[in-house]
Amino acid sequence: MLQRSESDRRRNKRIIQWIRNVFIILFLLICMVGFLNWLTEGKGIWKPDYSKVDLGSIVNKEELSKDDYHTIFLQTGLGRAAADELMRKSADGDREEAFEKYQRNFFLERDYDCRIAAVIVHDERMRDEDGKLVKGFEISDLRNGDILITKSTHSLGWRHGHAAIVTDAVRGETLEAILLGNPSVLQSVSKWRTYPSFIQLRLKDQENADVEEIVKYAKKSILGIPYGLLTGVPYKAPDEIKKTQCAHLVWYPYERFGYDLDSDGTWLVTPKDIANSDLLEIVQVYGVNPEEIWP
Repeated sequence: MLQRSESDRRRNKRIIQWIRNVFIILFLLICMVGFLNWLTEGKGIWKPDYSKVDLGSIVNKEELSKDDYHTIFLQTGLGRAAADELMRKSADGDREEAFEKYQRNFFLERDYDCRIAAVIVHDERMRDEDGKLVKGFEISDLRNGDILITKSTHSLGWRHGHAAIVTDAVRGETLEAILLGNPSVLQSVSKWRTYPSFIQLRLKDQENADVEEIVKYAKKSILGIPYGLLTGVPYKAPDEIKKTQCAHLVWYPYERFGYDLDSDGTWLVTPKDIANSDLLEIVQVYGVNPEEIWP
């Protein structure tokens, strides 16, 4: 009996020690994750560190120069295509006011917070005092096939961002792979206006590319495909796609039609790789440095 009691005490001591070690490890992991996310916070959001200029003398010109477009880009985040579209949609008398609205939003610093989106994934969104989502800007020119990117998602200190492809500009519809373990889904473009960082890209070869076919292919082949964390292993572009992730979902349909948007060419396609593609032009940015989109 004494031997059994001593054996039971030793066993219970080992169990208690094991439980204590597990809690210590979990606590350290939680602290590490929190620290890594703390290091990441704020590094994906940018606001102009230069002054506003009067855009009236520029936007009311009959024809804009390259320098004019560059000034508009720095002041509003609107690239050439978006600026041209805004000028087309606004009457001469309203043109200055229309551009000033984009300029105000571009310079305005809005509050945002960071919340857990899934396990280790954190998501930054602009919110009001009551915690409700706030739309910080308008999108001037949205077309099918446009690529939307934000830097506002990060995991374990890595600001990987998120990407989507516009599948129906009229309805404001995007195709996205969002969460591990979930299939790709159709989303509303309105949510993108709540991100504190936003990049809109478009194929430079838009006139020659059959973008409508690319979009149709994306919806037919990638909608409802499971999220795969290691998408790209062993094959990055299989003939039949069985898994995807947010940037791969954007890259794959373009690759099928001869446009490789992966700027570094590795097995893993990231939003940053797509943002730096030479095949794309910038349509609009918000909360992103126009001079350094994603260095």
